[in-house]
Amino acid sequence: MKPKAFSISKYLPILLLLIFLSFFGHLGTTPLFDPDEGVYSEVTREMVANTDFTAALLNGIPFFHKPPLFYWAQAASIKILGLGEFALRLPSAIATLLWTVSVFLFTRRYYDTRTAWHAAIFMTASLLVTLIARTSSPEALFNLFLTLTLLNIYRFYHGRHKRNIYWSFMFTALGVLTKGSIAIVLPIAVSIIYFGSNKKWRDLVSLFFNPVGLLVFGLIVIPWYLGEFMLHGEALINELLMLPSGEIKNYNFIGASLPYYLYPVLLFIGLLPFSGIFLKAIFTIRKLLSDNLIKFLVIWFVLAFLLLPLSQPDSVFSPACCLPPLFIIMARTEDTCSNSINIFIWPLLFICPFLFISYLAPYTAESIGNEFIRNALVEGTIYLDASYRLILGAVIMLLTALSFIKPVPPSLKYGVLGLLFVSMINFLILPISGNILQQPVKSAAFFARKENLNVIPWKVHYPSFNFYAEKLTEVRAPVSGDVVLTRLEYLGNGFVYETLFEKHGIALVQILKTPAGKISDSLLR
Repeated sequence: MKPKAFSISKYLPILLLLIFLSFFGHLGTTPLFDPDEGVYSEVTREMVANTDFTAALLNGIPFFHKPPLFYWAQAASIKILGLGEFALRLPSAIATLLWTVSVFLFTRRYYDTRTAWHAAIFMTASLLVTLIARTSSPEALFNLFLTLTLLNIYRFYHGRHKRNIYWSFMFTALGVLTKGSIAIVLPIAVSIIYFGSNKKWRDLVSLFFNPVGLLVFGLIVIPWYLGEFMLHGEALINELLMLPSGEIKNYNFIGASLPYYLYPVLLFIGLLPFSGIFLKAIFTIRKLLSDNLIKFLVIWFVLAFLLLPLSQPDSVFSPACCLPPLFIIMARTEDTCSNSINIFIWPLLFICPFLFISYLAPYTAESIGNEFIRNALVEGTIYLDASYRLILGAVIMLLTALSFIKPVPPSLKYGVLGLLFVSMINFLILPISGNILQQPVKSAAFFARKENLNVIPWKVHYPSFNFYAEKLTEVRAPVSGDVVLTRLEYLGNGFVYETLFEKHGIALVQILKTPAGKISDSLLR
């Protein structure tokens, strides 16, 4: 049966509202999350404070973990809007909006408006994309450039227009200036396999060795790297090649590289609330492979997934480079998802534990061995009140009812599902998480700034403290007289101190006496 005509004007208000709630609503109300947001925001703050936009410094130390383009975008935002969470996150939100628009326009060009609308809805509402849009990190900007590079490579294959080569080189260069060499590796790998599988070797050579494209790439990338090499020499090379260096610090934001088996889990959770459509797409993908574009998208997804260990292996955001092809593939298969409960069961399973934890927290806290987590959970129950339970209960009931309502068109169901999901995440879960985990750090930094204290972090890594205090910290073992930022659980066994500030187990204390013997400093990394 021929599908009904799709009216974009009928559904566009849902998409626009979803974009606002997912990317921009409540953007600046949650404190910066450590360590990622704290690190990138502090690097930008120091760059602006020093009025030196050629040097990336973290706590005064050269920081080559990422190239400068994202810091420059944040610096421009700060200059316009002032120093704050909204200004720091706005570049990510705008980049994610452009990322979504690029996927929408590409899908509409090569398929139709209905498929493009669904791809945009799946993308805008997905958990991983909305978190990236609201995070002060280079992920959104990098994925925008990576996606535009690959889409232009496909456009070149389809139309043989040299302008698409120039665009792909330009976006690759911008990706390199945002996150490094992974912006080159994935497009090259996808191009070789896709063009090679179609025996278009001459076109592949034209793509890779276009002199104008190479000139564009060099003009964008070489000046900054050459300038940094002249300033830092061997230290920069060591960092780029991941070799040890005494002049810089390597920051592993999670503590260890993620096991490979966790990537499918992160991907599945990141696709919520539409993980059910992803599962359906997996089982129907063989029927679609006769489509040349689907073949390109599958190659893109598979290679991006295989290369995840090269793309910031310790980040929960790393699977984002796999997402754009999935959203388009899911949009091509959404009409086969006739059973609504299979779609709605996964977001319901995700939401229900957040409701149960408000009832179980007081009883399970005592069984938690980690004192900091136990204290944070106990003191955080103040936010898990009756209104919290009422809101989550209402969301669960609405999603359950929506899955059984037959007359509602699937496109409208997906839109409402996305609106409910992102509203719950961005206006309930994230603010509460920020209040429990990061508000104590922010309040401690404001206290230190007001009292003009020189603070030493001890056994903690909270770079957002430097950002909010607008001051560098000295990383060393504390001695008598020092003001220390730490967790109270670390101050036993011989420390004598006066508490200046304390909240949720995070404290500013003045050391009156240190334990006898040498103190091992676990912060020096």
